[in-house]
Amino acid sequence: MSDRLNSDCIYKCFEIFLLNSATQNPWAELLEHLSGVVSKSFSRRKNSRLIFVPIIAIGIAAALLAVVATLWAGVESDLAALERQKELVTTKLADQVNQVAADVAVIANGYASLLPGSVPGSKSSDYGEVRRFGETITAVFGMEQMLLVDRQGDLILDGDAAIARRYQWVRPLLADFFERVRDDRLRTTAGRQDNGSPVASRAEILRLEGRASITSISPVNFSGPDGTIEPQAQYFLIAFRFLDGIVLDELSREMGLKGARYARTLDATDGEVAFQVEASATGDPIGVIIWTPDLPGSRVIEKLTPYLCAAIAVIGGLFWLLVRRLNRSWKELRRSEQHAKELALLDVLTRLPNRDLFARRLDECSASTSSDIGIVVGFIDLDRFKAVNDSFGHAVGDELIIEAAARMNEVLHGRGTLARLGGDEFAVLLMLQQQDIAFHADVFEKIISEIRRPFSLRQSEITAYIGCSIGIASSTGRHCPPEELLRRADVALYQAKAKGRGCLVVYHAEIETAQRERERLVDELRTELSRIGAASLRNSDMGASSRPALEVHFQTIHRAGDESKVSGAEALVRWRHPRLGLLSPDRFIPLAESTGLIDELGEFILKQACLIGRSRLPNKTIAVNVSPRQLRNSRFADSVLAILRRAEFAPSCLELELTETALVDNPEQAKETLSQLRGEGVKIALDDFGTGYSSLSHLIHFGIDRIKIDRSFVRLLDTQSNGAAVAAAVTSLARNLGIETTAEGVETKGQRDFLVAIGCNDLQGFLFSRPVIAEELKAHEHETQVSRPTHEF
Repeated sequence: MSDRLNSDCIYKCFEIFLLNSATQNPWAELLEHLSGVVSKSFSRRKNSRLIFVPIIAIGIAAALLAVVATLWAGVESDLAALERQKELVTTKLADQVNQVAADVAVIANGYASLLPGSVPGSKSSDYGEVRRFGETITAVFGMEQMLLVDRQGDLILDGDAAIARRYQWVRPLLADFFERVRDDRLRTTAGRQDNGSPVASRAEILRLEGRASITSISPVNFSGPDGTIEPQAQYFLIAFRFLDGIVLDELSREMGLKGARYARTLDATDGEVAFQVEASATGDPIGVIIWTPDLPGSRVIEKLTPYLCAAIAVIGGLFWLLVRRLNRSWKELRRSEQHAKELALLDVLTRLPNRDLFARRLDECSASTSSDIGIVVGFIDLDRFKAVNDSFGHAVGDELIIEAAARMNEVLHGRGTLARLGGDEFAVLLMLQQQDIAFHADVFEKIISEIRRPFSLRQSEITAYIGCSIGIASSTGRHCPPEELLRRADVALYQAKAKGRGCLVVYHAEIETAQRERERLVDELRTELSRIGAASLRNSDMGASSRPALEVHFQTIHRAGDESKVSGAEALVRWRHPRLGLLSPDRFIPLAESTGLIDELGEFILKQACLIGRSRLPNKTIAVNVSPRQLRNSRFADSVLAILRRAEFAPSCLELELTETALVDNPEQAKETLSQLRGEGVKIALDDFGTGYSSLSHLIHFGIDRIKIDRSFVRLLDTQSNGAAVAAAVTSLARNLGIETTAEGVETKGQRDFLVAIGCNDLQGFLFSRPVIAEELKAHEHETQVSRPTHEF
């Protein structure tokens, strides 16, 4: 039995090896045939030692095939590289010929500007300027020689005896080329080609003075009185450049030809490549360019040779080790399979149970519970995790997930199962005695406290502030199936997030009713916003009978010490619901934020506030609240400025109130948006300062214009000294930073007098005014200026 098991394992390894080899070698069919033969041999033999021979044979064959394939690939790579270099040299040489032709054409135009328009009567030294031009331009363009001849091919400037002798030597070699250029010129109509352009110069590769050269001949074109080119050229310019000079240097430099040299005959040594240069007109060989080619294949093979030898040695050793390990492979496979099953049930990042394992343990607990054992399931969702992940990257987000899991595990201390369901969602499973079922609330409260503490990430470079929302469902006995328990916990979590997050909600039957009511309220809010939006698109009034159910009320703000003077008002939205009556913002603003309706609602409030403020409180500051979700919208600033322009409302009279949560969620986006708005004159106020994770750096970093002292501190002024200390500290801080302050919730004269004494700039509260509709705003302002209230709200 052991031998048969070992044979099966060996065959499986052998089959996998063949599969990998077949995908990388051209002899796949041969290897597959050998696989079939060896397979039949394995099925007939019981002795495991006999399988070593085919395994070793296949190993040797595979090694040889790898070596042959490597050598073949190297040779093919060298041939391809060599052909590519030759093609590039051919192309570059042709480019050089074209370049010489173009250069000579340009030089011929220069001669045309210096020479007379007719054949001179004698060859004299009157052409000194022409001769100097020729000497200069020859050096500039790197030509070996430039010669000016007439239609018969006689040298025009023959003052230099050496040049005359050299021309007499090369003239017979240039005769055919010269006659072809001259005859082509004579055959054209008025010295123009078929396309109408003047006859250009021509260049060819010739043997001159026993050396290969690029020679170009160009007619010197003269224009007649009417601007046409004369049909017969009076002069021709001949220029040549040897290939073994500047041309070869440029080829060697630009093409990377190592050790490039020119030879008249083929005398390349081993390791060099020869490129034959042929005459352009006849195709006769006139020279050879020789260089040491760059052969990447040989270079790679040379570098790989020691590695191939080492690899063959390693493969041989591995085959020997394989034989030794075959007897134990089945045990390792079984252990690996078990480990894989465990990994499939664990979260890779936190090593906590994943969703599948959590569900399995919940089923086990549900099946084993009795009447005195209760099951508690808690769903945990991290608040503001996405903002941290988006702002600092996934690496920081992963570190935050790990730290949060560690804190929750520390709270549980082995008393239950903590699982990660995915993303920033966790779940807790507790089994408690009936008398301890209330204990679970304390556990989850501790988890909320732990997650609320700041997280120091990336070696203390980043401090992250998050929270968590928890939904809890419990069951005793077997009357609640696991699926229903999970659903209830999810419903409770949804309710916790809807309540503003950072809290826990225990499932009860009324939550279902509240959730249905919430969904209905969301649908009604969406319908109302759609109705308002449709009326806005039509640019028509909805009419008195169909006025918007959403109303903007205003609570006036008064200057401290002179409360009869109204400095502005805060816009507060109300919903006059047909079923539920007048709803305050806390009933529907969270719904708008969680469902994405807050942008439409915020635009409506801002439009109404600007229109009413312009007509009812001209030149007064109108404060409008902004939600964190609105500030995360990259188009928020543009939307605000567009509304101000349409309403013809001065930006300096608008004050946007936002909480520090809006700044923490996405600080870079918030800073960019607020900077754009403040640049247009809009003021920024920080609402509820001191009630959350207040940071003094926010006051400077985001350019805050006003701090609003929360009503919770104002309320303590009459009862506790702590409230007075906080209010005084905030006011002093703001004054030193040049920031104005507004105290909210002022309801008594004692509160008013204290706030005036500590230097608060503005006051707001029931002592001066309750929120009123737009129609009552002007009358209320007038009433306030006449007399102060004689009673407290």
